[in-house]
Amino acid sequence: MKMEWTIGKKAGHLRPKLHYTLTLEDFEIDLAVPMVRITSTIPKPPDAGQHYVWPGTKECGKEEPEEVYDLCTPSHKTGHCREMLMLPMRPGNNYPEVEVSFRQLRRAYEEALLAAYANSAFEIGGRLEMTPETKRRMAPAVAARRFLAVVGQVS
Repeated sequence: MKMEWTIGKKAGHLRPKLHYTLTLEDFEIDLAVPMVRITSTIPKPPDAGQHYVWPGTKECGKEEPEEVYDLCTPSHKTGHCREMLMLPMRPGNNYPEVEVSFRQLRRAYEEALLAAYANSAFEIGGRLEMTPETKRRMAPAVAARRFLAVVGQVS
C-alpha cells in the first residue's frame, strides 16, 4: 500500500489541512484484505468542520484538542481512498503525530495482509466413472443395441 500525505495551510486564520491518499497494489486487491481501522494520535479540532479559527479561542492557545481522528485503509473493492482532515492551529506548524499514525496504520494493515496471504490458494478436483459391475450388467444390452443400429433394425 502506498501512503502519501501533505499538510498545507493558507495565510490568515485558516486551519491547516492534512490531505492524504492511500492506494493498494494489485496483489493486495487480489487478496481481498478487509479494511483496517485504527485510532490515530492526530488531533481533531473542536469545530473540525470549520475551515477557519479566530484568534483568542482555545485552539489558538496552548491547549491541544481532546479528540483524535480514526484512519482506515481503502476497501479492496476500490483500492484507493483520498481524504482531507482539518488540523488544529499550532505555533511552529509541527505535526509529528501524522507520520506516527500512518506508521501505526501500516503496521496494522501489514498484519492483516500477512493473515490473508497465509490463507493459501488451492484447487480440488475429482473424477468418477461408472463402476465395472454396472458396466458388466449393462454390456449385453448396450452391445445388442449397437449391433442392431449398425444393421439398421433400431434407430
